[in-house]
Amino acid sequence: MSESNYENIVPSYYDRLEVQKEITKFSQKRWVALHCQLINPQGYPVLLRYQRTTGKDKVPLTISKPEDVPALLNRFKRLKPRTFYASISVYKELTRQDHVKDLDNIMFCSPVWDIGNTPEKWKATLEATEEIIALLRKEGVSKSVFLKWSGKGAHVHIHHEAFSRTLLQKIAPLNVAYAIVEYVNQTLGSKFAEIAEAHNAPELSVENETDLQRVVTCPLSLHRSLNSVAVCIPPAHINDFTLEWTRIEGYRHWEGWDRFESGEADALAEKAYHLIGGYTAKVQPETKPEKVTNSIIRWLTKE
Repeated sequence: MSESNYENIVPSYYDRLEVQKEITKFSQKRWVALHCQLINPQGYPVLLRYQRTTGKDKVPLTISKPEDVPALLNRFKRLKPRTFYASISVYKELTRQDHVKDLDNIMFCSPVWDIGNTPEKWKATLEATEEIIALLRKEGVSKSVFLKWSGKGAHVHIHHEAFSRTLLQKIAPLNVAYAIVEYVNQTLGSKFAEIAEAHNAPELSVENETDLQRVVTCPLSLHRSLNSVAVCIPPAHINDFTLEWTRIEGYRHWEGWDRFESGEADALAEKAYHLIGGYTAKVQPETKPEKVTNSIIRWLTKE
């Protein structure tokens, strides 16, 4: 996107109150990231995850009210922020840099399936989302599920509060999210391959990207490179969706994505955790090695 197009599209789009409210609703108590148009010296777009306070201290980016959206755009305008992301984890506190590395600071973690594809093969993407939603329904999870078209593909979410606090005292939130996504992916792996072949869509992929750093596109954010909007779709209306829903002018978005039923996904979480196990990627917070090892082992094996 050229500088002139950026100025014509981005500031005015994020000036809409509905957009600000939806981004804020999703970002509450999450670690926010801003994908920018400016390219850094290494040749990559700038991704902002912290802001400086007084002195040299850095704190995680957060959004707590609608006015924070245009405020962040204005604060970092020289970097040309374009896309709003927020973490899959929901935190107790986010006022210090080390809060995002404290495993015990995570209250919830949302299972999210990242369905990647090329935009023109969007029907294959929708079929993959339908398979995921159908399996979740079979496992007793339906009132806490939503679909978000992310731009080139889609995300299927289980609302973080579909898990009871009793369950999360037994199984750590990150373990819950990782195990559920992996269980579904392993169960549906052959079905995803069939969909890709039937639609001649070799780039179709469904990834388990659950980790401590993971962020996903906020509802009603602009895509980082396409002139399209990340819109939420009611699961019952998947077959009504077309790419026209994502147009910047005249987008179609479901504001009911945040409904949930507490405890609805507890049984699935326990089943998936005992079949799959917990989060297995390396975790290396910046603290003393002996404390890191003990903390991670204790936290990741909590059940």
